[in-house]
Amino acid sequence: MKVLKYGLLGLAGLLVLAVVAAAIFAATFDPNRYKEQIEAAVKAQTGRTLKLQGDLEVAFFPSLGARVAKATLSEKDPSRQFLSVEQAHGSVAFLPLLRGEVIVDRIRVSGLNAQVIKDKDGRFNFQDLIERGEDGKAPPAASEPKGEPADESAVKFDIAGFALEDAAVSYKDLATGQSLAVTDVHLSTGRIAERANGRLQLSAALKGAQPALDVALKLAGGYDIDLPGGAYALSALEGTVEGTLEKDAVSAKLSAPKVILSPDKATGEAIAAQFSLKGAERNLEASLQLPGIQGSAKALSIPKLTASVALSGAGMPRPMKVPLEGSVEANLEAQTLDADLTSKFDESTIRAKLGLARFSPPAYRFDVNVDRLNLDQYFPPQQAPASGAPQPAGKPPAQAPETPVDLSALEGLDARGSLQVGSLQAQGLKLSDVKAEVKAANGRLDVSPHSARLYEGALNGAISLHAKGNRVAVKETLSSISIGPLLRDFAQQDRLEGKGNVSLDVAGAGASVEAIKRSLDGTAKLDLRDGAVRGINVAEVLRKVKSLGRSEEGTASADQKTDFTELHASFKIKDGVAHNDDLEAKSPLLRVNGAGKVDIAASTLDYVVKATVVATAKGQGGAGLDDLAGITVPVHLTGPFAAMSYKVDYGAVAADIARTKAGAKIKEQVEKKRDKIEDKVKDRLKGLLR
Repeated sequence: MKVLKYGLLGLAGLLVLAVVAAAIFAATFDPNRYKEQIEAAVKAQTGRTLKLQGDLEVAFFPSLGARVAKATLSEKDPSRQFLSVEQAHGSVAFLPLLRGEVIVDRIRVSGLNAQVIKDKDGRFNFQDLIERGEDGKAPPAASEPKGEPADESAVKFDIAGFALEDAAVSYKDLATGQSLAVTDVHLSTGRIAERANGRLQLSAALKGAQPALDVALKLAGGYDIDLPGGAYALSALEGTVEGTLEKDAVSAKLSAPKVILSPDKATGEAIAAQFSLKGAERNLEASLQLPGIQGSAKALSIPKLTASVALSGAGMPRPMKVPLEGSVEANLEAQTLDADLTSKFDESTIRAKLGLARFSPPAYRFDVNVDRLNLDQYFPPQQAPASGAPQPAGKPPAQAPETPVDLSALEGLDARGSLQVGSLQAQGLKLSDVKAEVKAANGRLDVSPHSARLYEGALNGAISLHAKGNRVAVKETLSSISIGPLLRDFAQQDRLEGKGNVSLDVAGAGASVEAIKRSLDGTAKLDLRDGAVRGINVAEVLRKVKSLGRSEEGTASADQKTDFTELHASFKIKDGVAHNDDLEAKSPLLRVNGAGKVDIAASTLDYVVKATVVATAKGQGGAGLDDLAGITVPVHLTGPFAAMSYKVDYGAVAADIARTKAGAKIKEQVEKKRDKIEDKVKDRLKGLLR
């Protein structure tokens, strides 16, 4: 018994010594002595600079924990900061670690600040942290041998709660100039474990540019997770967004009372979402209702959904109200989604099949069929400004702001589908049998091929948009087109009539519509017949020149026109200016050739037409040009399309006219005295022969 007694006393003494030693170690251990080693290890592993500016604190009992204050992490370039933390604290229960369980006290992180930057090549400033190896690819995940049960000794985790306070994340795209700042982030959760339930709360402020955004976000709800059983549930989920988007008031709400997903079954109560955008120029109201959810965690089914979109605005003669009905099927295991939607409004019926061939990154698929759609009744084409408006004395005309074009949304977009419209009216154009194949991938959008019937003819072509360089390429062929109605409807221009073929192959790039016009390069061609060029009557101008005997100048008038039976011209387009040197037009009275240039961006021309009167007075404008038969008269056309002017230089053709008249008189005299002249010639010949 004494041996046992002394043994127990000795063991107790050893335990006391161990506790005292641990207490002394905990009291005397200073983790700040290892700051340099920690910073050096991070530098060696990541190439980034870690600075531990505040004190490090470590606790050993009853929880193993640490507190870090004022720490920063740089980018690859040590002069640029990537991440900073004001304070972070977490602890792990010591004794459960011996049983292979990680039971963590509530983790708190405050003052987190991260700067995420996407460079012009599309790489993020954190990409090196997630890449592995020289080839930049992460190593493949090790797969578990089939047929073997999971390791029961694997470490289990259990976190009492997580709190993120006063956090901020900023994002900037150097290629597009887009930016987003998420500030005042507060996130708190309940217990997080393999099996746990709790409540989540999130609030944040978002500010961005391109588009201008300033909103507040709130989200709250209950959750229940069962990772081993593959079951998840949300309850009383409520979310709101309030703020401004491009100076318009924006509001959104989401309500999901209960959603339960399990491997065998999925159920849910009615889910509702509303969105509104209100401003001086536009008002948008949208809503979505999902009566219920069916299926399982692997495959969800929404047998019926209803939605509506209502759009109105200052420039809209009537509001556009679009109701939607349909169903949705989602295979979560295969990561696919299919939606079948129908909409009937005004005179239009739309049937659409939408889908996702892949969730991440999303790969969109669609097939849209519309019987008829008149967009002009909602978004009428803008009328061309009237020309000749008086300007205040001493003030240059005000420059209209340029219309921006931003194709950066194409980056990362994967979409493919088809579009068919039986009858379409948009921006004044009237088309039928519209068909288009659409493909978006690798920062490029192709609408090719596309075709339509329009203005007694047909359209076939291809359009390409490129995010890189904000580039646009258009290749179109119009066959047997009636060009006059097309120009009047689409461009509000009444300068050309006729029927025939038009081809266009151009490309340009820029940050605005006007910049793209100024950069256009390519070719164009016209082949028309039985038409007219409006604005000037060349025959009438020549008749005035003949009668006045001097130069003639004037301004183009829509009441005047020059008829033609054929017109051919080709253009080479460079830097937004179309150059032509092979214009050829024919009419019963005239033969016309021409050369010059057309500034597409400025809508102006500088062109010289050379008109030759044929040897007949029976043509356009009647008789009266006999004296000009065979004479080529230059007509100089200049100015904007809407106020074109012309000038005929009489001096350039006066000599030809004089020679023509003198020659005609000499010929007339010779004919009258032909017999006398012949007799004299014979007498001279007889004298030579004697």
